[in-house]
Amino acid sequence: MVGKYEERKSERIYLALNFVILVIVAFVFSWYAKTFYENWQKEIDTFMKNMAASLSCPAWTYDRRVIEQLVNVVIEKGEVFSVAVYDDKGNKIAAQEKKLELTLFDQIFGTKRLAKSINLTFADTFVGSVSFGYTDRQPRTFLFVTGFGTTLFYLIFVLLVLNVKKNKQLALMVNELNEMNSELETAFNELEEAQNKVINAEKMAALGKLMVNIAHDINTPTGIIYSSLTEQMNRLESVREKFEADELTEEDFAECLNTVRELTDIMIRNARKITELVQSLKRVALNEMTQTWAEVNIKSVVNDVLNAMHPKLRKTKIEVVTELDDNLVAYTIPGVIAQILMNLIDNAIVHAFDYDNPGKIVIKFEKVKSRNDGEFLLFTFSDNGKGMDEETKKRAFEPFYTTDKESGTGLGLSIVYNLVVDILGGEIELESIPGKGTTFHIKIPLMKKER
Repeated sequence: MVGKYEERKSERIYLALNFVILVIVAFVFSWYAKTFYENWQKEIDTFMKNMAASLSCPAWTYDRRVIEQLVNVVIEKGEVFSVAVYDDKGNKIAAQEKKLELTLFDQIFGTKRLAKSINLTFADTFVGSVSFGYTDRQPRTFLFVTGFGTTLFYLIFVLLVLNVKKNKQLALMVNELNEMNSELETAFNELEEAQNKVINAEKMAALGKLMVNIAHDINTPTGIIYSSLTEQMNRLESVREKFEADELTEEDFAECLNTVRELTDIMIRNARKITELVQSLKRVALNEMTQTWAEVNIKSVVNDVLNAMHPKLRKTKIEVVTELDDNLVAYTIPGVIAQILMNLIDNAIVHAFDYDNPGKIVIKFEKVKSRNDGEFLLFTFSDNGKGMDEETKKRAFEPFYTTDKESGTGLGLSIVYNLVVDILGGEIELESIPGKGTTFHIKIPLMKKER
Protein backbone atom coordinates (compact mmCIF):
# COMPACT_ATOMS: atom_id res chain seq x y z
CA MET A 1 0.00 0.00 0.00
CA VAL A 2 2.79 2.40 0.93
CA GLY A 3 4.58 1.69 -2.34
CA LYS A 4 1.48 2.38 -4.41
CA TYR A 5 0.82 5.57 -2.45
CA GLU A 6 4.37 6.80 -3.05
CA GLU A 7 4.06 5.92 -6.72
CA ARG A 8 0.77 7.83 -7.08
CA LYS A 9 2.24 10.74 -5.17
CA SER A 10 5.23 10.83 -7.55
CA GLU A 11 2.87 10.75 -10.51
CA ARG A 12 0.86 13.67 -9.10
CA ILE A 13 4.04 15.66 -8.48
CA TYR A 14 5.22 14.86 -11.98
CA LEU A 15 1.89 15.91 -13.55
CA ALA A 16 1.82 19.11 -11.47
CA LEU A 17 5.39 19.89 -12.46
CA ASN A 18 4.56 19.35 -16.12
CA PHE A 19 1.48 21.57 -15.83
CA VAL A 20 3.50 24.38 -14.20
CA ILE A 21 6.17 24.08 -16.89
CA LEU A 22 3.48 24.14 -19.61
CA VAL A 23 1.93 27.32 -18.12
CA ILE A 24 5.37 28.98 -17.94
CA VAL A 25 6.22 28.02 -21.51
CA ALA A 26 2.84 29.27 -22.75
CA PHE A 27 3.25 32.58 -20.89
CA VAL A 28 6.81 33.12 -22.13
CA PHE A 29 5.84 32.29 -25.70
CA SER A 30 2.83 34.64 -25.58
CA TRP A 31 5.06 37.46 -24.33
CA TYR A 32 7.66 36.66 -26.96
CA ALA A 33 5.06 36.54 -29.76
CA LYS A 34 3.60 39.91 -28.75
CA THR A 35 7.07 41.50 -28.51
CA PHE A 36 8.21 40.00 -31.80
CA TYR A 37 5.09 41.21 -33.66
CA GLU A 38 5.48 44.73 -32.24
CA ASN A 39 9.16 44.83 -33.22
CA TRP A 40 8.28 43.62 -36.70
CA GLN A 41 5.65 46.35 -37.01
CA LYS A 42 8.22 48.95 -35.92
CA GLU A 43 10.74 47.57 -38.41
CA ILE A 44 8.31 47.70 -41.36
CA ASP A 45 7.18 51.18 -40.29
CA THR A 46 10.80 52.33 -40.16
CA PHE A 47 11.45 50.82 -43.59
CA MET A 48 8.45 52.62 -45.11
CA LYS A 49 9.42 55.91 -43.45
CA ASN A 50 12.97 55.60 -44.76
CA MET A 51 11.71 54.86 -48.27
CA ALA A 52 9.34 57.83 -48.01
CA ALA A 53 12.26 60.04 -47.01
CA SER A 54 14.24 58.73 -50.00
CA LEU A 55 11.30 59.47 -52.32
CA SER A 56 10.80 63.05 -51.09
CA CYS A 57 13.57 64.67 -53.13
CA PRO A 58 12.79 62.83 -56.41
CA ALA A 59 9.08 63.63 -55.93
CA TRP A 60 9.95 67.30 -55.47
CA THR A 61 12.08 67.32 -58.63
CA TYR A 62 9.64 65.01 -60.54
CA ASP A 63 12.53 62.66 -61.29
CA ARG A 64 10.45 59.70 -62.49
CA ARG A 65 13.50 57.51 -63.21
CA VAL A 66 14.73 57.66 -59.62
CA ILE A 67 11.19 57.27 -58.25
CA GLU A 68 10.63 54.14 -60.34
CA GLN A 69 13.97 52.70 -59.22
CA LEU A 70 13.07 53.27 -55.56
CA VAL A 71 9.61 51.78 -56.10
CA ASN A 72 11.27 48.67 -57.56
CA VAL A 73 13.42 48.44 -54.44
CA VAL A 74 10.37 48.71 -52.18
CA ILE A 75 8.36 46.05 -54.02
CA GLU A 76 11.27 43.60 -53.60
CA LYS A 77 10.67 43.51 -49.83
CA GLY A 78 8.79 40.33 -49.04
CA GLU A 79 5.99 41.84 -46.97
CA VAL A 80 5.13 44.63 -49.44
CA PHE A 81 2.77 43.71 -52.28
CA SER A 82 1.93 47.18 -53.62
CA VAL A 83 3.36 50.68 -53.60
CA ALA A 84 2.13 53.86 -55.28
CA VAL A 85 3.65 57.37 -55.36
CA TYR A 86 1.49 60.48 -55.85
CA ASP A 87 2.46 64.10 -56.43
CA ASP A 88 1.17 67.04 -54.40
CA LYS A 89 -1.98 67.17 -56.57
CA GLY A 90 -2.82 63.52 -56.04
CA ASN A 91 -1.69 62.39 -59.49
CA LYS A 92 -0.08 58.95 -59.56
CA ILE A 93 3.61 59.19 -60.52
CA ALA A 94 4.68 55.56 -60.23
CA ALA A 95 3.22 52.31 -58.95
CA GLN A 96 4.15 48.66 -58.60
CA GLU A 97 2.03 45.72 -57.48
CA LYS A 98 2.66 42.02 -57.25
CA LYS A 99 0.03 39.32 -57.11
CA LEU A 100 -0.96 38.31 -53.59
CA GLU A 101 -3.02 35.22 -52.92
CA LEU A 102 -3.99 34.34 -49.37
CA THR A 103 -3.49 30.63 -48.82
CA LEU A 104 -5.30 28.28 -46.46
CA PHE A 105 -2.51 28.89 -43.98
CA ASP A 106 -3.15 32.65 -44.17
CA GLN A 107 -6.86 32.14 -43.54
CA ILE A 108 -6.25 29.82 -40.58
CA PHE A 109 -3.73 32.07 -38.87
CA GLY A 110 -5.42 35.36 -39.70
CA THR A 111 -2.93 36.91 -42.10
CA LYS A 112 -4.00 40.53 -42.70
CA ARG A 113 -3.74 42.88 -45.64
CA LEU A 114 -2.42 46.12 -44.21
CA ALA A 115 -2.03 49.57 -45.74
CA LYS A 116 -0.13 52.69 -44.81
CA SER A 117 0.11 56.10 -46.45
CA ILE A 118 2.93 58.56 -45.71
CA ASN A 119 3.17 62.18 -46.81
CA LEU A 120 6.27 63.24 -48.70
CA THR A 121 7.85 66.51 -47.61
CA PHE A 122 10.98 68.23 -48.81
CA ALA A 123 12.35 71.32 -47.10
CA ASP A 124 9.12 71.46 -45.02
CA THR A 125 7.08 71.49 -48.25
CA PHE A 126 4.41 68.91 -49.06
CA VAL A 127 5.45 67.30 -52.34
CA GLY A 128 3.20 64.25 -52.48
CA SER A 129 2.50 60.95 -50.77
CA VAL A 130 3.31 57.27 -50.97
CA SER A 131 0.95 54.38 -50.19
CA PHE A 132 2.12 50.93 -49.18
CA GLY A 133 0.19 47.68 -49.18
CA TYR A 134 1.69 44.90 -47.06
CA THR A 135 0.86 41.78 -45.12
CA ASP A 136 1.91 40.32 -41.77
CA ARG A 137 2.38 36.85 -43.28
CA GLN A 138 6.09 36.76 -42.45
CA PRO A 139 5.84 37.35 -38.65
CA ARG A 140 2.85 35.04 -38.38
CA THR A 141 4.70 32.33 -40.28
CA PHE A 142 7.76 32.79 -38.09
CA LEU A 143 5.71 32.71 -34.92
CA PHE A 144 3.94 29.57 -36.14
CA VAL A 145 7.25 27.86 -36.79
CA THR A 146 8.60 29.09 -33.45
CA GLY A 147 5.46 27.95 -31.65
CA PHE A 148 5.62 24.58 -33.33
CA GLY A 149 9.28 24.29 -32.37
CA THR A 150 8.49 25.30 -28.78
CA THR A 151 5.72 22.71 -28.58
CA LEU A 152 8.00 20.10 -30.04
CA PHE A 153 10.69 21.04 -27.56
CA TYR A 154 8.21 20.72 -24.69
CA LEU A 155 7.08 17.29 -25.89
CA ILE A 156 10.69 16.19 -26.22
CA PHE A 157 11.36 17.46 -22.71
CA VAL A 158 8.38 15.47 -21.38
CA LEU A 159 9.53 12.36 -23.18
CA LEU A 160 13.04 12.79 -21.83
CA VAL A 161 11.72 13.10 -18.30
CA LEU A 162 9.54 10.02 -18.80
CA ASN A 163 12.56 8.07 -19.96
CA VAL A 164 15.04 8.98 -17.26
CA LYS A 165 15.76 5.34 -16.70
CA LYS A 166 17.09 5.09 -20.25
CA ASN A 167 19.85 7.62 -19.51
CA LYS A 168 22.09 4.83 -18.35
CA GLN A 169 21.67 3.06 -21.67
CA LEU A 170 22.37 6.34 -23.44
CA ALA A 171 25.52 6.76 -21.36
CA LEU A 172 26.64 3.28 -22.40
CA MET A 173 25.98 4.18 -26.03
CA VAL A 174 28.03 7.37 -25.60
CA ASN A 175 30.92 5.36 -24.24
CA GLU A 176 30.70 3.01 -27.21
CA LEU A 177 30.65 6.01 -29.55
CA ASN A 178 33.72 7.43 -27.83
CA GLU A 179 35.50 4.14 -28.36
CA MET A 180 34.47 4.16 -32.01
CA ASN A 181 35.69 7.76 -32.31
CA SER A 182 39.04 6.73 -30.88
CA GLU A 183 39.27 3.91 -33.42
CA LEU A 184 38.29 6.31 -36.22
CA GLU A 185 40.90 8.81 -35.04
CA THR A 186 43.55 6.09 -35.07
CA ALA A 187 42.47 5.03 -38.55
CA PHE A 188 42.52 8.66 -39.70
CA ASN A 189 46.05 9.14 -38.36
CA GLU A 190 47.16 6.00 -40.17
CA LEU A 191 45.50 7.25 -43.35
CA GLU A 192 47.18 10.64 -42.98
CA GLU A 193 50.55 8.95 -42.47
CA ALA A 194 49.96 6.80 -45.55
CA GLN A 195 48.96 9.90 -47.49
CA ASN A 196 52.17 11.67 -46.45
CA LYS A 197 54.17 8.65 -47.63
CA VAL A 198 52.36 8.73 -50.97
CA ILE A 199 53.00 12.48 -51.28
CA ASN A 200 56.71 11.99 -50.52
CA ALA A 201 56.82 9.17 -53.07
CA GLU A 202 55.15 11.45 -55.59
CA LYS A 203 57.76 14.14 -54.88
CA MET A 204 60.58 11.69 -55.42
CA ALA A 205 58.91 10.40 -58.58
CA ALA A 206 58.61 13.96 -59.89
CA LEU A 207 62.28 14.53 -59.13
CA GLY A 208 63.13 11.30 -60.93
CA LYS A 209 61.16 12.42 -63.97
CA LEU A 210 63.08 15.70 -63.93
CA MET A 211 66.35 13.82 -63.93
CA VAL A 212 65.22 11.68 -66.87
CA ASN A 213 64.16 14.77 -68.80
CA ILE A 214 67.42 16.53 -68.01
CA ALA A 215 69.33 13.45 -69.16
CA HIS A 216 67.47 13.54 -72.47
CA ASP A 217 68.15 17.26 -72.74
CA ILE A 218 71.86 16.71 -72.12
CA ASN A 219 72.05 14.17 -74.95
CA THR A 220 71.86 16.89 -77.62
CA PRO A 221 74.83 19.02 -76.51
CA THR A 222 76.73 15.83 -75.65
CA GLY A 223 76.19 14.54 -79.19
CA ILE A 224 77.33 17.87 -80.62
CA ILE A 225 80.50 17.78 -78.51
CA TYR A 226 81.17 14.21 -79.56
CA SER A 227 80.68 15.03 -83.25
CA SER A 228 82.86 18.14 -82.92
CA LEU A 229 85.63 16.17 -81.23
CA THR A 230 85.46 13.49 -83.91
CA GLU A 231 85.67 16.08 -86.69
CA GLN A 232 88.49 17.86 -84.90
CA MET A 233 90.46 14.60 -84.55
CA ASN A 234 89.95 13.83 -88.25
CA ARG A 235 91.20 17.27 -89.26
CA LEU A 236 94.25 17.06 -87.01
CA GLU A 237 95.02 13.55 -88.28
CA SER A 238 94.80 14.79 -91.87
CA VAL A 239 97.19 17.67 -91.13
CA ARG A 240 99.57 15.32 -89.33
CA GLU A 241 99.66 12.95 -92.33
CA LYS A 242 100.32 15.82 -94.76
CA PHE A 243 103.03 17.15 -92.45
CA GLU A 244 104.81 13.79 -92.29
CA ALA A 245 104.58 13.44 -96.06
CA ASP A 246 105.93 16.95 -96.42
CA GLU A 247 102.72 17.93 -98.29
CA LEU A 248 101.32 20.39 -95.74
CA THR A 249 100.74 23.80 -97.23
CA GLU A 250 100.20 27.07 -95.43
CA GLU A 251 96.57 27.18 -96.63
CA ASP A 252 95.90 23.68 -95.25
CA PHE A 253 97.37 24.64 -91.88
CA ALA A 254 95.38 27.90 -91.68
CA GLU A 255 92.18 26.10 -92.65
CA CYS A 256 92.81 23.48 -89.97
CA LEU A 257 93.36 26.16 -87.31
CA ASN A 258 90.11 27.93 -88.25
CA THR A 259 88.16 24.69 -88.20
CA VAL A 260 89.61 23.64 -84.84
CA ARG A 261 88.81 27.07 -83.40
CA GLU A 262 85.20 26.89 -84.62
CA LEU A 263 84.75 23.34 -83.33
CA THR A 264 86.29 24.29 -79.98
CA ASP A 265 83.92 27.24 -79.70
CA ILE A 266 80.95 24.94 -80.41
CA MET A 267 82.13 22.45 -77.78
CA ILE A 268 82.63 25.19 -75.17
CA ARG A 269 79.11 26.56 -75.71
CA ASN A 270 77.54 23.13 -75.42
CA ALA A 271 79.68 22.24 -72.39
CA ARG A 272 78.43 25.42 -70.70
CA LYS A 273 74.88 24.43 -71.53
CA ILE A 274 75.41 21.03 -69.91
CA THR A 275 76.95 22.72 -66.85
CA GLU A 276 73.97 25.09 -66.52
CA LEU A 277 71.49 22.22 -66.81
CA VAL A 278 73.33 20.14 -64.23
CA GLN A 279 73.70 23.08 -61.84
CA SER A 280 69.98 23.91 -62.15
CA LEU A 281 69.02 20.30 -61.49
CA LYS A 282 71.44 20.16 -58.57
CA ARG A 283 69.97 23.28 -56.98
CA VAL A 284 66.40 22.14 -57.53
CA ALA A 285 67.15 18.65 -56.17
CA LEU A 286 68.96 20.12 -53.17
CA ASN A 287 66.06 22.46 -52.45
CA GLU A 288 63.62 19.55 -52.76
CA MET A 289 65.54 17.52 -50.19
CA THR A 290 66.15 20.35 -47.70
CA GLN A 291 63.51 22.68 -46.31
CA THR A 292 65.54 25.33 -44.50
CA TRP A 293 64.84 29.04 -44.32
CA ALA A 294 67.25 31.19 -46.28
CA GLU A 295 67.55 34.57 -47.93
CA VAL A 296 67.17 33.78 -51.61
CA ASN A 297 66.89 35.57 -54.94
CA ILE A 298 63.44 34.64 -56.25
CA LYS A 299 64.39 35.04 -59.91
CA SER A 300 67.28 32.61 -59.45
CA VAL A 301 64.86 30.01 -58.03
CA VAL A 302 62.41 30.59 -60.88
CA ASN A 303 65.16 30.28 -63.51
CA ASP A 304 66.43 27.04 -61.96
CA VAL A 305 62.93 25.55 -62.03
CA LEU A 306 62.36 26.66 -65.63
CA ASN A 307 65.72 25.17 -66.67
CA ALA A 308 64.82 21.93 -64.92
CA MET A 309 61.34 21.90 -66.52
CA HIS A 310 62.66 22.92 -69.96
CA PRO A 311 62.86 19.35 -71.33
CA LYS A 312 59.16 18.89 -70.56
CA LEU A 313 58.12 22.36 -71.69
CA ARG A 314 59.93 22.18 -75.02
CA LYS A 315 57.73 19.24 -76.04
CA THR A 316 54.74 21.60 -75.86
CA LYS A 317 53.82 24.89 -77.51
CA ILE A 318 53.46 26.65 -74.18
CA GLU A 319 55.15 30.03 -73.75
CA VAL A 320 56.31 30.86 -70.21
CA VAL A 321 56.51 34.56 -69.30
CA THR A 322 58.03 35.78 -66.02
CA GLU A 323 57.27 39.11 -64.40
CA LEU A 324 59.55 39.78 -61.43
CA ASP A 325 62.33 42.06 -60.36
CA ASP A 326 65.89 40.79 -60.92
CA ASN A 327 66.79 41.89 -57.37
CA LEU A 328 63.71 40.48 -55.59
CA VAL A 329 65.08 38.83 -52.42
CA ALA A 330 62.97 37.12 -49.77
CA TYR A 331 63.68 35.18 -46.58
CA THR A 332 61.75 31.98 -47.14
CA ILE A 333 62.19 28.27 -47.93
CA PRO A 334 63.53 28.14 -51.51
CA GLY A 335 62.84 24.42 -51.86
CA VAL A 336 59.15 24.91 -51.08
CA ILE A 337 58.90 27.83 -53.54
CA ALA A 338 60.55 25.66 -56.22
CA GLN A 339 58.29 22.70 -55.51
CA ILE A 340 55.14 24.86 -55.63
CA LEU A 341 56.21 26.33 -58.97
CA MET A 342 57.14 22.92 -60.42
CA ASN A 343 53.79 21.40 -59.44
CA LEU A 344 51.84 24.33 -60.86
CA ILE A 345 53.73 24.15 -64.18
CA ASP A 346 53.30 20.39 -64.35
CA ASN A 347 49.57 20.73 -63.54
CA ALA A 348 49.16 23.33 -66.29
CA ILE A 349 50.98 21.17 -68.85
CA VAL A 350 48.81 18.13 -68.05
CA HIS A 351 45.39 19.72 -67.47
CA ALA A 352 45.26 23.27 -68.85
CA PHE A 353 46.15 22.66 -72.50
CA ASP A 354 45.20 20.04 -75.04
CA TYR A 355 48.03 18.18 -76.74
CA ASP A 356 50.03 20.28 -79.22
CA ASN A 357 47.87 23.38 -78.62
CA PRO A 358 49.64 26.72 -78.08
CA GLY A 359 49.27 28.38 -74.71
CA LYS A 360 50.77 30.87 -72.30
CA ILE A 361 51.81 30.71 -68.65
CA VAL A 362 52.56 33.90 -66.70
CA ILE A 363 54.62 33.71 -63.50
CA LYS A 364 54.64 36.86 -61.36
CA PHE A 365 56.29 37.56 -58.00
CA GLU A 366 56.12 40.83 -56.08
CA LYS A 367 56.45 42.13 -52.53
CA VAL A 368 53.27 43.68 -51.16
CA LYS A 369 52.71 45.61 -47.94
CA SER A 370 49.37 45.54 -46.13
CA ARG A 371 48.21 47.14 -42.90
CA ASN A 372 46.54 43.95 -41.73
CA ASP A 373 48.92 41.29 -43.07
CA GLY A 374 52.20 43.21 -43.00
CA GLU A 375 54.68 42.46 -45.78
CA PHE A 376 54.17 39.33 -47.86
CA LEU A 377 55.28 37.80 -51.13
CA LEU A 378 52.47 37.69 -53.70
CA PHE A 379 52.91 34.89 -56.23
CA THR A 380 50.50 34.88 -59.17
CA PHE A 381 50.46 31.91 -61.55
CA SER A 382 48.06 32.13 -64.48
CA ASP A 383 47.42 30.32 -67.74
CA ASN A 384 45.06 30.88 -70.66
CA GLY A 385 44.09 27.23 -70.92
CA LYS A 386 40.83 25.31 -70.65
CA GLY A 387 39.90 26.52 -67.17
CA MET A 388 37.85 24.59 -64.59
CA ASP A 389 34.14 24.09 -63.98
CA GLU A 390 32.61 24.76 -60.56
CA GLU A 391 32.87 21.13 -59.40
CA THR A 392 36.57 20.94 -60.30
CA LYS A 393 37.27 24.29 -58.61
CA LYS A 394 35.63 23.13 -55.37
CA ARG A 395 37.62 19.88 -55.28
CA ALA A 396 40.87 21.07 -56.89
CA PHE A 397 42.91 20.86 -53.66
CA GLU A 398 41.48 17.51 -52.52
CA PRO A 399 44.06 14.68 -52.38
CA PHE A 400 43.73 12.13 -55.20
CA TYR A 401 41.07 14.15 -57.06
CA THR A 402 41.93 14.40 -60.76
CA THR A 403 40.14 14.97 -64.05
CA ASP A 404 42.79 12.94 -65.90
CA LYS A 405 42.38 9.35 -64.72
CA GLU A 406 45.05 8.02 -67.10
CA SER A 407 48.08 10.18 -66.25
CA GLY A 408 47.02 12.30 -63.26
CA THR A 409 47.58 11.28 -59.62
CA GLY A 410 45.44 13.98 -58.04
CA LEU A 411 48.25 15.03 -55.71
CA GLY A 412 49.79 18.03 -57.50
CA LEU A 413 47.49 20.80 -56.25
CA SER A 414 47.01 19.02 -52.91
CA ILE A 415 50.78 19.20 -52.38
CA VAL A 416 50.75 22.86 -53.41
CA TYR A 417 48.00 23.61 -50.87
CA ASN A 418 49.84 21.82 -48.04
CA LEU A 419 53.11 23.57 -48.86
CA VAL A 420 51.51 27.03 -48.98
CA VAL A 421 49.26 26.68 -45.93
CA ASP A 422 51.05 24.23 -43.63
CA ILE A 423 54.73 24.86 -44.41
CA LEU A 424 54.80 28.57 -45.35
CA GLY A 425 51.73 29.65 -43.35
CA GLY A 426 50.28 31.41 -46.38
CA GLU A 427 47.02 31.57 -48.28
CA ILE A 428 46.03 30.33 -51.74
CA GLU A 429 43.06 31.35 -53.87
CA LEU A 430 41.89 29.81 -57.14
CA GLU A 431 40.12 31.66 -59.93
CA SER A 432 39.05 29.86 -63.08
CA ILE A 433 36.59 30.34 -65.93
CA PRO A 434 35.93 27.52 -68.41
CA GLY A 435 37.58 28.40 -71.71
CA LYS A 436 39.33 31.47 -70.23
CA GLY A 437 42.08 29.96 -68.08
CA THR A 438 43.07 29.58 -64.44
CA THR A 439 44.84 31.86 -61.96
CA PHE A 440 46.36 31.01 -58.57
CA HIS A 441 46.93 33.85 -56.08
CA ILE A 442 49.37 32.79 -53.36
CA LYS A 443 50.20 35.04 -50.38
CA ILE A 444 53.37 34.01 -48.55
CA PRO A 445 54.26 35.79 -45.28
CA LEU A 446 57.83 37.09 -45.30
CA MET A 447 59.80 36.00 -42.26
CA LYS A 448 62.49 38.20 -40.77
CA LYS A 449 66.03 36.93 -41.16
CA GLU A 450 67.38 35.55 -37.92
CA ARG A 451 70.45 37.34 -36.61
